[in-house]
Parts: sequence; C-alpha cells; structure tokens
Amino acid sequence: QSQSQSQSQSQSQHYSCRSNQSRSYICKINGSNPSQGSTQIFMTKNEDGNSSGGSIAGASLLFAGTAIGAGMIALPAETVDAGFIPSIFGLVLCWAFTYITSLVTLEASWLASSPNTLSEQNDGVGGGGFLSFSRALGVPGEILTASLFWFLLTAIIVAYTAEGGQLISQFLKEVASTDVTPAIGSLIFATFFASLATYGTSRVDAINRVFVFGLVATFIGLVGFALPMVNGSNLLNHSDWNRVYPKVISLGILSFGAQNVVPTILQYLNYDALKTRQAILFGSLMPLILYTIWEAVFLGVIDVSNADGNKMEVVSVLGQVGGPVVTDLLEVFSLCAIGSSMAGASVSLVDFIEDAINILSKNELPNESDSLPISGEDSPSGTLRTRLLAAALALGPPVILAYAFPDIFLAALEEAGLLGGVSLYGILPALSILSLRRSSTKGASSQTTMPGRLVGGDVALIALVVVSSALVLPEIRDLL
Repeated sequence: QSQSQSQSQSQSQHYSCRSNQSRSYICKINGSNPSQGSTQIFMTKNEDGNSSGGSIAGASLLFAGTAIGAGMIALPAETVDAGFIPSIFGLVLCWAFTYITSLVTLEASWLASSPNTLSEQNDGVGGGGFLSFSRALGVPGEILTASLFWFLLTAIIVAYTAEGGQLISQFLKEVASTDVTPAIGSLIFATFFASLATYGTSRVDAINRVFVFGLVATFIGLVGFALPMVNGSNLLNHSDWNRVYPKVISLGILSFGAQNVVPTILQYLNYDALKTRQAILFGSLMPLILYTIWEAVFLGVIDVSNADGNKMEVVSVLGQVGGPVVTDLLEVFSLCAIGSSMAGASVSLVDFIEDAINILSKNELPNESDSLPISGEDSPSGTLRTRLLAAALALGPPVILAYAFPDIFLAALEEAGLLGGVSLYGILPALSILSLRRSSTKGASSQTTMPGRLVGGDVALIALVVVSSALVLPEIRDLL
C-alpha cells in the first residue's frame, strides 16, 4: 500500500492512517456504533514499503469490541416479554443479518478501495465503506448515506444522554445526597463528553479505556454472582414468539452492529478478503455467545410476573434478587456501558458535523484523491472554534430531546436499529455492490471478483434489499 493510500481517510467512516517514521503507520478509528470507542491500530511495513497486515485474532477482537456495549443494558428489558428461547432465536437472526451485511460491506470496500480495483474507481484512495456507497450510488447515495449516518448516531446519542442523565441523578442522590433532576443529569453527561470530543480522539480514547475495563470487570462479576441463581423454569416456561418483531430484532441488529469497522479491518489485514471474512465470522460470534450468557442470567433469574411496568426496571430486578453487591455491580456496569458507547458515538458525530461544516464553508465537495486530516487534532481544519461549534450542533439537540423525553432510551434505540441500522447496513451496501459489480464487469480484469464473497450472486443481494425493506417499511408506516 502506498503512502498516499495510508494517509487517506473516509469522511463518514472516521478512520485515518498517517505515516509514523518510515516503517509503520497508525490507523485511528472513531466508531459510529453504540458500543464503538476510539481505537488505534499499529501496523508495520516491510522493507519494500508494503504493509505486513495484522492478525485475524486482533481483527476479530476489534469487530467484537465494536459491537458490544450499551445495547446489553436494554437487551433484558426488550426480550423479557418474548422469553429466553424466542429471544435467542431472534438474536441468532440478527447475528446472521450482521454477518451477511458485513460480507456485503466487505465486498463494497474491497471493490472501491483495494489495490485490486479498477484504477478509475480507486484512484489510489483507500476509503471506507460509506465512501464506497457514495462512489457506487453517486450524489444521491452520498446524501442518503450521510442522512442515515446522522440519524443513526443522533438517535443513539439521544438514548445514551437520557439514560446517562438517569444514572447521574441516581448516583448523586446515593453518594452525595443531592437531588438532581434527570434533565440536569443529561446536561452534565452530554457536556462532559462534548468537552472530551472537542479536543479529539486522544482524550476520548483515554477515558474509554477506563470504561471498557470497568465494563469487562463488572460483567464477569455479575455473571459469577448470578449464575447460581438461574432458574431453568424461568428460561423454558415462558415463550411469546409474537414479541420477537420488531423490538427484539431492532435492538438485536443494533447490538450486533459493527459493519462500519469492516473497511478498517480489511485495510488492517492488508486487503486480504479471505482473512477479513474469517475475522468477521469470529468477531460476530463473540457477541452472540456473550449475549446468550447475558440473557440466560437475566431471564433465568427474573420471573415474568416481576417485569410489569417500566421495562428498564427489569434490569434492577436482578439487583433486588442478588442483594447490594449485585446492585452496585449493575450500577457500575450500566455507567461503564453507557460511557463507553457514548465516548465513541459522540466523537464520531462531532467529527461528522465538523467535516460537514468544513465542506460547507469551502462551498465545495472534497476531491476523492484529497486526504482528510484527522478531526480535532493539530490540523488546519481542526480549529477549536469549528470543533466547539460541531460539538454544540452534535450534542445540543440530544440534550433537548432527552430533557423533553427522559424515558426515551428504549424507544430511541428501537428506531435507530430498524430505521437507521437496517437501511445503512442492509439496503445501501447491497445496492452499492450491484452497481460496483456491473462497473467491474465492464473491465477486462478478472481480479475485480473478490474471493470469498457472499454466495448467491445478484439474487442474494436483491433478496437482502427485499428483506431489509420489509423490516424498515412497517416502521416508516407507523411513524407516518
């Protein structure tokens, strides 16, 4: 990979690579999923200047870490009505959707960004998945992709801001005996992450490491304490298959969502499509196993009769059954899960808004061959004034919505999963592949066929569009 390729950055993907002396480069990723934080990938170069790539294990962990996050808090609340067996069936379907759409995103990124692509499509640019969609679908695709990306991130941040306000209000009441309304708590929560996002990914990455460590430690503690309390009858006696769609499917798709990191994994593995496919498989199975354990713990301990009223109270039931230690672990776990997810989502949306401000201020779209600087760091476009404006525009509306609708956490995640996630990860990539495949067949090179691509050809892609549309259209109809 040439140095110009390693310096390019996808505008919507929010990752970038820059040379580090002569034998390595650093890729930084700002996630757009609820669970994705700021991640750095360090890669080395061979004597000839080519990247040696990373490991499948490392890429798998990156995919899994992107998916796992705050969605775990809402899973028990959204699946308790359906029961354990229907919920796990729904989560398996969501895993299959994630795996298939990740392969489609992989092919879109490989065709549009890899060294094997036709030169007129690639132009030496290593872009990400969203850039691939805009290249394949033109200006309308670029506008639609940007709109869906903004909607998905905003809905997620609204949910996190509302729930974060609740957690801060509860924490201050228990620790400092201070009564703070959830609305004020949401303002404190959003202001904290806005200040971090304003100064770029380095500070976000530092605080995100703390949250991730707390998330892992408290999860292990919760499972260890709760497993002996699991009652098999609670898992097997209640099943309501009518409750699987839309809520379980919507939240499941959001909880598995890591498709936006696929282009980065492809680059990390030196554009080896087969290795990337393996990493996607292993990385997507990790959350499935983790969520199955999580569901078994909660739904095995909780009796359905205790799930009446506010759905989020389902999470607190485990603390009531397990005692003060489990209650404290749940509170810390919830705070770490929300904080880790908010860290990645907030900096990603701020980067996205800052890019839009820079584009509009220049009154022109950037050339595909131009490399974009890392937002929020020492770059001409990353000025503090622009960054502050971007942070206000990104996180101001979520604070207002969280104030107006303090219990919006579950509803916002549901809408984000179906309307944003399915459209952005299911429909657009499939349409992009159909377009890119037709463009590839016009060339004489057989190298434009990606090895290990999704079986079924165009029929499978059309089926994916139909299934995704079937999931989204009822939600749009209900909104109208």
